[in-house]
Amino acid sequence: MVEVKTVSERLGELKLQVSSQSYGRGTSGYSSYKTDEDAGTPEERLRLAAAVAKATGRARRLSLHSPGDLRTDEDAAKISALLKELSLECGSFYPDLFMPRKSGTMNHRLMYGTISNPISELRVASINFVIRSMELMRAVDCRQMVLWLPDGIDSPGEKNLTDMLDRILNGLRQIGINVRKSENMMLDFRPFDPSFCSMAVSDWGTAAWLCRETDPSCRVMLDTAALLPGASLDSVIVAMLHQKILGSVRLSDNRLSQGMMPAGTLDPAALFRFFVNLLQAEKAGLCSIGGMVFEIGVNTRVGIPAEAVVRSIESIEQAFAAAMLVNPDELSEIQARPDPYLAEKLLQDAFMTDVRPVIKAWREQNGIPADPVQALRSEISKS
Repeated sequence: MVEVKTVSERLGELKLQVSSQSYGRGTSGYSSYKTDEDAGTPEERLRLAAAVAKATGRARRLSLHSPGDLRTDEDAAKISALLKELSLECGSFYPDLFMPRKSGTMNHRLMYGTISNPISELRVASINFVIRSMELMRAVDCRQMVLWLPDGIDSPGEKNLTDMLDRILNGLRQIGINVRKSENMMLDFRPFDPSFCSMAVSDWGTAAWLCRETDPSCRVMLDTAALLPGASLDSVIVAMLHQKILGSVRLSDNRLSQGMMPAGTLDPAALFRFFVNLLQAEKAGLCSIGGMVFEIGVNTRVGIPAEAVVRSIESIEQAFAAAMLVNPDELSEIQARPDPYLAEKLLQDAFMTDVRPVIKAWREQNGIPADPVQALRSEISKS
């Protein structure tokens, strides 16, 4: 007999991870409007993360960045100790290849790419930086590397596209050799931004192919905002699950990959549909939501960054809870007839249901504040 779980029980299965960068002030193409209260150091960002975790009962997992959060063995030792002190953990580690250094090989010439750079010493330095980042990753007890390649072209004649992709493939293979059996790797991708003409990893199919060529553990990190205009997020998710290539999903809301607003800010129905389709895929045996980790990415230019993270958590909880109100067997039966009107009515009824009382009850049962933002503000005022 199949075990049927309540909405409250399934809420406890939802695992969320937050990028450490989400706790800092976001930027635009013009400026960053920093305030005196903004977190400016890795320690301040981690302490904010602990406050958010206490207020929401979630997101004790963080993704850390090098060199933004740590760049030396001494930094790693400090961050590792702080993570333990705050009961946090590093779930993913990002080597930020795109950041130029004031001195050394990886300088302004990174404008021409990282592991696909036409200058050989830049390619070697980029690969070595990722391998070095793996050592820092292990020092903070993390076993998951996420790599985003900012490589691309800004004009049609800038590079030979065949050479660019060959260099990326060869570079990833060199990196993949250094991934241990206890570790895994994910390839983050964007079909546009920052390159004006074309990104080297231009679509999720290319990303999937590169993953298969890199390491058996390598999977695709899918950003809900990093799809080409007109692409169906739900169709892409299901296709990737069928191919067993989906590693994780980053949830945010934006337009054409510009900015990262809290998930569900612009289109809460899209977040709801995402979870409906994920639950159907789970029923078909393609995934286990309890075994997945959803990363939250927020780039807050206005307001308070930590509160934007809480807003994202609340939106995800509401979308997930509403999606669980859809009876998958009933939906499948209606779709098999097919009867589009009744199917859409079933979805709309679930989406329009106010699930906040259920979430509030779940929080009370687990000793979590009923109003996370108010609890967060009280916690911050004490510090």
